Amino acid sequence: MRSNTRDSLCSSTGTPSTENSLNIEFTSIPYTNATFLTEALPTVPKASAVYRIFDTRGQLIVLDKASNLFQRLERYFGERSERVKDLDLREITSRIEFRRTWSPFETAYVLYLQRRQYFPKTYRRMRTFRLFTLMKINRKQRFPRIYASKQIKAGVEYFGPFVTRGQFARLKTALERTFKLRPCLYNIRGNDPHPDCLYFQMHTCSRPCNNDIGRQAYLADVDAAIAFIQGRDEDVEGPMLTKMNALAAEEKFEEAELVKRQLDKIERARKEVKEKLPSIWAFDYLVLLPSDSTARTKVAFVQAGNIIAFEDFETSSLADSLPAEVSRRYSKGTDAVNHNWQYDEFCLVANYLVHPLKSVELVRLEPAMDLGEYVKKRRKKSEPDSFDTPEPGQGSE
Repeated sequence: MRSNTRDSLCSSTGTPSTENSLNIEFTSIPYTNATFLTEALPTVPKASAVYRIFDTRGQLIVLDKASNLFQRLERYFGERSERVKDLDLREITSRIEFRRTWSPFETAYVLYLQRRQYFPKTYRRMRTFRLFTLMKINRKQRFPRIYASKQIKAGVEYFGPFVTRGQFARLKTALERTFKLRPCLYNIRGNDPHPDCLYFQMHTCSRPCNNDIGRQAYLADVDAAIAFIQGRDEDVEGPMLTKMNALAAEEKFEEAELVKRQLDKIERARKEVKEKLPSIWAFDYLVLLPSDSTARTKVAFVQAGNIIAFEDFETSSLADSLPAEVSRRYSKGTDAVNHNWQYDEFCLVANYLVHPLKSVELVRLEPAMDLGEYVKKRRKKSEPDSFDTPEPGQGSE
């Protein structure tokens, strides 16, 4: 369902924000009431697009998307009927601009980018995609704890997306019980015990407030929890197995038994929690999209959740050109970014991870990934088998 036109109308002057954005080119059509239906409208595509309408003073009055732009403009500027409740824009329009889009992902991204440009204070209320909860762990704290967050700050670890708060709560509880991270809301500095705290009494945390654990040992538990979130169980279990075997060899069986119990906790936690979530700082993806023909492929480059580029490639040469372009694009850091935009764009991409579409293929960039070989295999799978194509002169029965 399209967004209500009234959501696209704003008391703003319709002037684009001066902040940098990716350049999105629009096709412009001057509007003349007498000739629009016969001359200009037939040139409009009967397909999905993002469009802008400007009044006679040059101010933006409508910014929206349409699955069939021709029909949408025909409703706005065609013959009026009492049953038609759309705005009558025929007397106040000076020009129409549109951007043809080829997939739901491209439509959502272009519309988001335009609303962010023209309405920087209210664009989030106009979004067409879902925002997700992130798991926040701030290692700058003396004894970090786990938070739910819907914003991003530099120097803090974030993991997601979490579709529901219940999913977040299950993982949070599993991490706190398995690695004994503190759930309390106190500002813990050490030498400040809280005997009235339920977690203190039940020993469900490692009690850093009582100096039962030092900061370095506590941070080691935090690092183990982060590895568990990302699915790197072997990085947690490997050193513990080595330690357990070494203790057993030294006949320190009680200490070895404590390590074994911790390993058992981790195994139980993994059975309870199947999710393996990436850090947002390593949320690097390629989004492969259809273009104006099968001979071309559109690619969105996602680095740490940011959509840093949106380009067209020849499909036949994609395996050769894409690895070099990825190397060039991802060689730059992500420090000087707008973190509000980073969170928005992360959520936009994550929507297509949570609810996949055939027309939107997300490729996770791994450190040792042979991207060229991946593209070749992908292209081979997409080609029809030879026996599916009839020989010349043969018809189907």
